[in-house]
Formats: sequence, structure tokens, C-alpha cells
Amino acid sequence: TCAAAYLTPKISTYLAGFTRGFDADLDKVPLQFMRSDGGLSPVNDFGGHQAILSGPAGGVVGYAKTTYDTNKKTPVIGFDMGGTSTDVSRYDGHLEHVFETV
Repeated sequence: TCAAAYLTPKISTYLAGFTRGFDADLDKVPLQFMRSDGGLSPVNDFGGHQAILSGPAGGVVGYAKTTYDTNKKTPVIGFDMGGTSTDVSRYDGHLEHVFETV
């Protein structure tokens, strides 16, 4: 896709510099990056098409783990406002995928 063609070379350059900052034992550690769908991808298999919405996905996982009370089971809402966009999400004890564009 267009996003992968543009972003993958830039991400690959970034990841090469990132991994150079570690010693030789890095290959013994499962280094993974968050994908747009909230899943994880090994560093050597991570590309632009997977990264384009990894921030909002990471935000949902982060606030789900830190704010959701498994005893009360009250849903929580995440609101992430940046310079050019706003992401709103809801967590009620399980992650769901909704594919919607406006």
C-alpha cells in the first residue's frame, strides 16, 4: 500500500538505529512493537502499514490495564487529543475491533 511504501523505509531506518543502541545480547530478548490492531510484531517484521495507528491502539491497551477495575466492571473511556486528530475509545473488560471511517 501507499502507507507501507512511504513509512516502511523510514521505520526500518529508525529501528536499525534503535537496535544499534543495545549490546549483542538484544537478539536473546523478544523485542516487539505494537501494531495498529493492538497486537505485537517482532522488530524484524515490523513495517509502516502496521505502525500507522499503533499510538491509539497502545493507548487503549495502556489505559485498559491501568484504569479498568475488574471487580466493579465499570467501562472506561479513553480520550487522546493530539495536534491534528482525536482518538476516543471505550474499554469494558475486553478488546473489540470496530472498523469505521468518517
